[in-house]
Amino acid sequence: MKYVTSCFLLFCLCLTSCTSQKKLQTETPFEIGNASCQQYVGGREESGSGTELRIPVASFQKVTIELDEVYFRGKQVKALVNTIDDQDMIVVRISNEMSDSSETKSLNLNSDEAVISYIENGETKFTKISGIKQKQPLIYNGIPKN
Repeated sequence: MKYVTSCFLLFCLCLTSCTSQKKLQTETPFEIGNASCQQYVGGREESGSGTELRIPVASFQKVTIELDEVYFRGKQVKALVNTIDDQDMIVVRISNEMSDSSETKSLNLNSDEAVISYIENGETKFTKISGIKQKQPLIYNGIPKN
């Protein structure tokens, strides 16, 4: 009986102490606009193909917040902020050759959802974005043949 009780307590301890779920923040220190994604296909074979995800952000303070990663459609990529048309925007290019991430799979995201991880005051936080709009694919031309 003592053995069964010990095993049960150990099992409960394992379930409560090691969680792979990420705690999603409902409020972020920056504003997130309407995100969109667009598949792209290079004009040459070596150009590759994949998906570009754009997430507009406002009130983004690079001094106090450091972007970490974006989790989208089974992939995990480093997040970067670029300024496009005078607007700060998280832009990530996700190649089709990238392997799937087990962390992304554990988030159970729909195809129109992504999660951004960022570091604020030394603490890693996560926020979920829903309703990502799928745009028409962008197909680049190859080199013209003479």
